Amino acid sequence: MKIGFIGAGKVGTSLGKLFVRHGVTVTGYYSRTREHAEEAAAFTRTLCFTSWKDVVDASDTLFITTPDGVIARMWNDITALPIKSKCICHCSGALPSSIFANADEHGARVSSVHPLLAVSDRFSSWEQLEGAFFTLEGSCASEMEALMRHCGAQTATIRAEDKARYHLAACVVSNLAVGLSDWGMKLLEQCGFTQQQALTALSPLILGNAQAICAKGPKAALTGPAERGDMGTIQSHMACLDPTDQALYALLTRKLCDVAQEKHPDRDDTALRTYLEGLS
Repeated sequence: MKIGFIGAGKVGTSLGKLFVRHGVTVTGYYSRTREHAEEAAAFTRTLCFTSWKDVVDASDTLFITTPDGVIARMWNDITALPIKSKCICHCSGALPSSIFANADEHGARVSSVHPLLAVSDRFSSWEQLEGAFFTLEGSCASEMEALMRHCGAQTATIRAEDKARYHLAACVVSNLAVGLSDWGMKLLEQCGFTQQQALTALSPLILGNAQAICAKGPKAALTGPAERGDMGTIQSHMACLDPTDQALYALLTRKLCDVAQEKHPDRDDTALRTYLEGLS
């Protein structure tokens, strides 16, 4: 397998380093920003290509690690070349492999290969990819599964039609959690905390909660007023919020009530649910 990259950002650079570290042949990088391709090539000790055509010609497997909005356009360009029997992949969490339209007509196999991880740095995130979870779909998913497992990763294969729901799951526990953390910090700032004090104070709570969820699962990790069915505390929280935030708090707490019901199936929380439904 000879893997080439179109796109030399965080994901492309990190994946290339992971592959090289595990003895997989990486031909090199092409990027519209020549400097990025040069840096990625130097970091992985591979080649910097001056043309996307050259990296396609040199590779039997191609990773298009560009922004999502560029993938389809790049595919349209690639199909002008002989790509029969090549495996073409992208790393988008939201897009299915069908973004490579009419791949069968060109004799190419295609796949989406998405790391379930926030890849935040071009030159250090590759270490986290080793052991990370990759979600695969497409006609060359089996080859990608073998490749990723060879590199120490875990994998799961999903259907193309489930890609949006899969990406939603990742956003709920990652991006939306950032919004909730920001909300909590601002509430402490309203109590007189500085921004740094709020972050320092809440960090053990955020980290401890995440560790408990990962170790025991959401049901066992759940604590707080929804878990206890504590109507009084929830009403005191509502008194601190404007109507918009009350509605958000009520919707989220109703989700927690569902988890609490699983944890305490014999408890009647009808009164609490009725109260929350009136606010959301």
